[in-house]
Order: sequence, then structure tokens, then C-alpha cells
Amino acid sequence: MVIDVTSQEEQPIEFVVFGATGDLSQRKLFPSLFQLFLDDCWPHSLRILAVVRSDMTPQGFATLIQPECERRCDASQTEAFKNFLSHIELVQVDAHSQHTFENLSQQFTKAAYQIFYFAVSPTLYEPLITGLVTQRCIRSDTRVVIEKPIGQDLPSAEKIHHLLKTVFEERQIFRIDHYLGKETVQNIMALRFGNAVLEPLWRAERIDYIQITVAETLGVENRGDYYDQTGALRDMVQNHLLQLLCITAMEPPAQLSAFSVRDEKLKVLSSLRPILPADVVTHTVRGQYHVNTVESASLAYSKEPGVKSGSQTETFVALKTQIDNWRWAGMPIYLRTGKKLRAHRSEILIQFKDVPHKLFRHSPSSLLANRLLIALQPEESIQLFLNCKTPGKGMSLEPVALNLDRAQQATQRRWGAYERLILDVLQGDLTLFMREKEVSAAWGWIDPIIEGWARHMPVPEPYFAGSWGPVAADQLLARDGYIWHNPL
Repeated sequence: MVIDVTSQEEQPIEFVVFGATGDLSQRKLFPSLFQLFLDDCWPHSLRILAVVRSDMTPQGFATLIQPECERRCDASQTEAFKNFLSHIELVQVDAHSQHTFENLSQQFTKAAYQIFYFAVSPTLYEPLITGLVTQRCIRSDTRVVIEKPIGQDLPSAEKIHHLLKTVFEERQIFRIDHYLGKETVQNIMALRFGNAVLEPLWRAERIDYIQITVAETLGVENRGDYYDQTGALRDMVQNHLLQLLCITAMEPPAQLSAFSVRDEKLKVLSSLRPILPADVVTHTVRGQYHVNTVESASLAYSKEPGVKSGSQTETFVALKTQIDNWRWAGMPIYLRTGKKLRAHRSEILIQFKDVPHKLFRHSPSSLLANRLLIALQPEESIQLFLNCKTPGKGMSLEPVALNLDRAQQATQRRWGAYERLILDVLQGDLTLFMREKEVSAAWGWIDPIIEGWARHMPVPEPYFAGSWGPVAADQLLARDGYIWHNPL
């Protein structure tokens, strides 16, 4: 079923948020819903049911979500927040007390259809689904949204898949990765498949290497309990970084449909060269941040709240891999992510090969080959670096960046990732969501690395908070004659 979000006469929708008081709901979900409300982009019949475990007043809930919501608007829109709250109703449900689900079922309108957003730990999926089934809340038009992590390894992920499939069809399951909702990520497909000039260059014969970096300046914050059971490989590489790689490297889909796009992404995951347990020492780097003596306020990971003393959980990962197919065979791909790094930056670097002959010998020795730099955060941008003549006498060259992104020229506000993905859920569009086979293929690639670390690299290499990670990460590229692109 597809909903016209601009229609005044439409089927009522009940958007049910489990985990409404959690960190994700406060920071991402409700602020995005509020922004859609401000932009008049959601169905007029939408009603939000915020599920809370313990008794809470509407004023208490408003106080909880207000700071992040109002951070996105100016003072003149304070009244709009009050109007937004009028669309939210609190429902008290304890996932482990099945009789409390009756409170939720009594709130449903027979004519409405439901969207269930599971902003909770996967350990709660089973009792939530059991309660919803018991109260006959799940119908053929119901949709469910689940967040990462989908499991801790392939067996646990397949257990979650099986649980969901006992009551939902694949078309009803929206596995969200908010990186895929970013405007610039979708612009990669537009650049690749909408411009004939780039297609002949988008292959190993013309590209030297690809780097994908997701760097954070923050530590684990208040997520120590969760993060210590997860680590950077499971938390970031298995989903965000591999999904970015899929979008960057996939073949042109037959059409821009969920089926075609997700098929091509799956082919990339299936072609990734495995990093076997015996390969982890040469193809991976595993690190953990320690105190930086220059930044006395910076805690070592092992001292963060919720982290077990002596924990060996990694907060930094760097990997080298390849895609074994006709387009990419032989070209190295480097993935990197970490916490407490020098800069907050997520980017994809496409480094093209150099010219075969150095004609302009008076140019600086540091002159680089052409590169395409796709920045995802904190600001989104796409820049193509070409070498042009330096003004003045002589034929010396210097790199010049061409801005390929329309953000500066656009008059319309750029949507946030969650805003776009929420609207896609309402429209029933699965294109930007992961399907079961993608998640399983990603875990199938990640699990041998985890096994190899347990055997050969049980202790992560320390790195100072505020640096660019362990020295071994630089050595990983130096062996191939490359360096990381570290933004200033």
C-alpha cells in the first residue's frame, strides 16, 4: 500500500514507537518527526503512539524530547512544538508483561493501519512480537522498522530474521541504516548512473584505490554498556561502511526499484574477498583509545561509564579488502572507523590513477592525481579535484576543486536522513532499506574477522584520544605506497 502524504483524505496511520524514551528516539526519531511536521510533509492523519515502560506524564515526555526538537527550529516555532505534541499519545507497555499490550490494542482505530518502530534492543523483539500477536495487532498491511545491530553474528542475525518472518512478510520489514538516507549517498547513484562521462572511469583500470572513513571525535558517551558488547566492527563496519561500499561499487541496476537496487548491493557483498582468520594480522587493524596527556579531560575507553575494567573491545578498525569481480578486480579498498579521533568526518575518497607521463615537471612534487571526495558529515558535499595551471608565468599546475553538489545553490532545505527514511516507510518504499540477504551476507564476511581477532589479535592496539588511530593503521596503507586522507 502506498500513501500519498499530501492527500487530505487518506487512511489513518498509527505510528507506534517502542522505546520512545530511549537515546535514539530522543536524538533522532522524534526530532525528525517534528521536522517533518514543521515542513508539512507527513500525512495529516498520522497519529504517534509513544510506548513507555513506566508511568510518565505528557509534560514529562515533552521535557524529554524538547531540547533536540527545538534545536532544529528557531524561537518563532516554539508554538509549533506544542501543536506537534498534540499528535503524540503515551501508552504504557512492559514488553515482559503480556497483559499490558492490551493498553496498546485499545488505542488502535479499526480503520487505521499500524507502523511499529522498534527503537529497542533486539532482545526485546520476541516479547514485543508475542504481545502484538496475542492482541491481534499485526495485519497484512502492518509495517515494522528495526534498527541496527541486527544480531551479533550470522547465527544471531538469522535468528532475528526467522523471528520476524514468523509474523511479517519481507515486504513489511524495513531494516534501517540511516546512512543510506543521506542526500549525498543517493547522489552517488545520480553521478554514476546519470552521467556518461564518469561510467568509463568507474573501474579498477582508472581508479587507484577507494577509502571509506567514518571518524568520530566523541567516545562512547552514555552507551558504554551497549558498546562494550558490540565494538566498532559490529557497530559500524558491518552496516554503515559496508553499505556505503555497496552504493559506491555496485553495478547499474535495471531500474530504480527496491528489488533491482538491493540485488546489485547484494552482488557486491557476495564478491567481497574474505578476510580469513589467518589474514587478520596483515589485513586488519584493531585499536582502543587511551588517555591523551594533552587533553586531560579525555577518558580512556576502559574508564568510560558502563565499560568493564580491562575491556578489550575495539573502538577503532581499519581494513584492507578487494572486490573480486570484473569491474574492481585487483584494486584495494580501505575501510576505517573509530571513536575519539581528531576530526568528526565521514567520507568516501575515490582516488584516480595518475597520468602515465609527468609532462608538467615544474609542478609541486606533492601534486596529486585526480580524486573525487564525497563528504557525508558533518556537512555533505561532493568535490572533484582536477589539476589546473597556476596563474602567472610558466606551466606549473595546482589542484582545483569543482563543487559537484547542489547544496549551496538549493533553495529547499535538505532533508535529514531519518526524515527521508520515515517518509519512505510511510510510502512503503524499501529501496533505501536492507533486506535479509544483505544483512546475512555482511555478517558472513564479518564473522571470520571476529574469529581471527580472538585467535591472533585479542588485545587491541592503543591509540591516543584526539589522534588518527593506531600507528598500524598508517602502516596498513604504507605497505601499498598510500596514505590516509586525514581532513584538517
